[in-house]
Amino acid sequence: MESPWRNRRDGIPTVELPRWNRHASRKHSQHKQRMSDPLLIGLTTGGAFLLAFLLFTNPKNNNVKANHWLGAFIFTFGCAMLEVFLHNLHLHSKRVALFDLIEVSRFLSAPMLYLSVVFFTATDKKSTIRMLWHFVLFAAVLLFRLPHMVTGENVRFSDPMTARVVLTLLKIALPIQTVVYWGLSYRKLIRHRQNIEQVASSTDEIDLSWLQYFLWVLAAVVLVWLNLAIFNFTLLFHITPFLYLLSVYFLAYFALQQKEIYPYSKPALRELDLVISAKTSTRSEKQKRLTESQASVLKDKLAHLMQAEKVYLDSALSLPVLAQKMSISIHELSYLINEVYGQNFFSFVNGYRIEEAKRLLLSEEFEKLNMLGIAFEAGFNSKTTFNTAFKKSTGQSPSEFASAGRK
Repeated sequence: MESPWRNRRDGIPTVELPRWNRHASRKHSQHKQRMSDPLLIGLTTGGAFLLAFLLFTNPKNNNVKANHWLGAFIFTFGCAMLEVFLHNLHLHSKRVALFDLIEVSRFLSAPMLYLSVVFFTATDKKSTIRMLWHFVLFAAVLLFRLPHMVTGENVRFSDPMTARVVLTLLKIALPIQTVVYWGLSYRKLIRHRQNIEQVASSTDEIDLSWLQYFLWVLAAVVLVWLNLAIFNFTLLFHITPFLYLLSVYFLAYFALQQKEIYPYSKPALRELDLVISAKTSTRSEKQKRLTESQASVLKDKLAHLMQAEKVYLDSALSLPVLAQKMSISIHELSYLINEVYGQNFFSFVNGYRIEEAKRLLLSEEFEKLNMLGIAFEAGFNSKTTFNTAFKKSTGQSPSEFASAGRK
């Protein structure tokens, strides 16, 4: 591999910014040509830019800020694919500044993906000045690379040791940044799946499982990238363009179908932010809201709504909706379910739905309805959710329970 810094006439070494997809050596250029199927890379590039545009315009107006950040991430991914495409047209020597800018933009990708996850999972959608810290590394690399973009001259170091240290840091910065932000994003999504069970009785459309799956696809993309940049396992070259294309179209399919995660009023969102937050003051604040006598009265009222009025049959039932029906605050209802019943909202409501499903499975109505019909009649909004919740509660599938009950 060509040395990343070389001595000029004045003996001053010049540091070259390491490349992700573009390498100076002939060996790496050959590898890029082998992994760059023109058709697949072209489809990936066009698909990425189109998806970025759709996420920015956001026709459904759902999760607006989250989709803006996700669109920005997809745009940088499209730029990376565009560089591969243009490199194969031998334009890299004619558009040096453009290629430099594209490469520096990769330091935006991981923070932008993470911020999209933050806004998807947060009830408070406010942007803060602290978010700028996520782009410090990008700013540093941009300043380092700016002289080459403007004048064509690289940053020079009089000390070869300093040059080697800087080069090493630049080499490892992008992989480390990618891994760190991947981990932070995945942790946010895991917490989100726990948090929404405090709020919603049906979570399969708002649990962001599609985004979690995308992170695993992205992890595979990163591994392939590391292979191209470091390990050079040639067996992976032929699947690389397909994997890039798959990741874009996978994300497009699910991202464009997403629903608003927290479709509630601003006052409700402020209360929900406290309900699902991990602040230690939250629980003590909720405890002060209800005395034992108040809790007893509200418990009776809640039991009436669930048993007599069967509000759980509404598949869209949520903590704010039920709190409104009880004419109490979201805090108070959350405390009642968490502390008095010892359950989260999701488990509490679905417990009633499972009991209703048991009744239907053992009744004459079972002959008229299939399993999907039983699920809908009991308040579930999908057969998968119904089967999972039922088996978790009873240890049997619905069909096994029905068969055993009729013997």
